[in-house]
Amino acid sequence: MAEMIGIPQIAKQLKVDGGTVRRFLARVGDTLSIELHRGKGDKLLLSKADADRLIAAYDSRRGPISPDEEDSSKYDRFGFFYLIQLVPEALPDRVKIGFADNVEKRLTEHRTAAPTARLVKAWPCKRSWDYAAMDSIAREGCRLVLNEVYEGNVEGFIARAEAFFALMPNPNLERELSEFSPLYDAAKQDEEPDSG
Repeated sequence: MAEMIGIPQIAKQLKVDGGTVRRFLARVGDTLSIELHRGKGDKLLLSKADADRLIAAYDSRRGPISPDEEDSSKYDRFGFFYLIQLVPEALPDRVKIGFADNVEKRLTEHRTAAPTARLVKAWPCKRSWDYAAMDSIAREGCRLVLNEVYEGNVEGFIARAEAFFALMPNPNLERELSEFSPLYDAAKQDEEPDSG
């Protein structure tokens, strides 16, 4: 029989709780063609191959997005929305706003053209919020220079960003499972301590 992996082991490897794994599995299980198995005590199990695919899919949410990627999974990615002053010593009111999986890497990239660029602030963000965040933050009190570069009061950008992200849910929290979800019973059992 093929090696089987339980939700607690997957959660431990991902450094998240079992509920996060089950909710992610509910969202992407069909897409990834993952087959669920019932083990002792009706525990939810996955084959090693399915567990590896699930782990890779979860890890990829924070990974780089390739420019030619066309599927909708890219919108499930997590990262940060950032505000960078490009040339703070000469043009303190000129900022670049946008989404990045890795803010430090993005800042380094901007420094190739603007060596004194400075990160003002970054907020946890889902990739799917990118355009809404940009539209909200640049809706007033600024002028578009080009692409995602704007001129305006930096404190105004920060205040509008703080207001936007205060309305958004914590991107790291998963939704609670409905008692009617096929994963609900397995989730409850996985949360119970093993008796032996």
